[in-house]
Amino acid sequence: MMYAAIILCIIIVFLVARIFALKKEMKQVMQQLQSYNDRKTDKKMDIALFDQDIENLGIEINKLIDLYVAENRKRVRFENEQKQAIANMSHDLRTPLTSIVGYIQMAEQDDITTEERKELLSVANKRAKRLEILLKDFFELSIIESPDYQLQSERINLRNVIIDVLISFYDRFHEKSMEPVIHIPENDIFIIADKSAITRVIENLLSNAIIHSDGNIIISLEERDSLVKLIVKNDTLSLTEQDVDHIFDRFYMANQSRSGKSTGLGLSIVKSFMEKMNGSITGQLNDQKLSILCQWKRVD
Repeated sequence: MMYAAIILCIIIVFLVARIFALKKEMKQVMQQLQSYNDRKTDKKMDIALFDQDIENLGIEINKLIDLYVAENRKRVRFENEQKQAIANMSHDLRTPLTSIVGYIQMAEQDDITTEERKELLSVANKRAKRLEILLKDFFELSIIESPDYQLQSERINLRNVIIDVLISFYDRFHEKSMEPVIHIPENDIFIIADKSAITRVIENLLSNAIIHSDGNIIISLEERDSLVKLIVKNDTLSLTEQDVDHIFDRFYMANQSRSGKSTGLGLSIVKSFMEKMNGSITGQLNDQKLSILCQWKRVD
């Protein structure tokens, strides 16, 4: 009986000590969480704990903290992008609106000739068309980025789509006295994508190259391993590495100029379409040549 009583006492002492140790560690965990939640520290939890289960709990809490920090950074970045987009849109809307009003007011003056009035109204009409394009592009981008917007996936011949778009751009190349260099293989190349979205991507890439090119334009389509690559390259004298880092941002235009050549939304639309189609798009600047690369997975 004595031995049994001694063993029982030892067990009780061990269990009490264990409970106090667990309580101490739980208190330590709570204090660390309180300090973090009260923003008194950015330090995550210490996980070198006595109890393995509580240590595992600390590991999971640290993972949750990492997830919270990442999501918060993403939220702040999104809010900043939205603020910048609104500011840029406000600027780009105000500029043509002010111009339109100004030209119309001048056209209403009594001391101008019929020819001058006609010229002023013509300029106002051009500004109105630019405003229309801006609003259309912004509306399209908003729809594309909506979570409810879905594309139709189908097996399409990318080679044929590119050729069709190039033919439709003949007049625009001719107006600019451009002869693009085209590298397209003889064989058909298939991908899974939305045909109308692919067409829009190619149109926007070519439009961007025509508007901003300082020389030649090169369009290449190639297969490499299991990937299909579309590359649109054009000469550019004024573009910088910083510009390339932001060319897919909404309303971004090199040197922040608002020359009226574009809305600054064309490449943002391209990026959104590529993401919806599980493709990728990147920009690179080498020897004063801008290369925009689109990639998809090849299918047979």
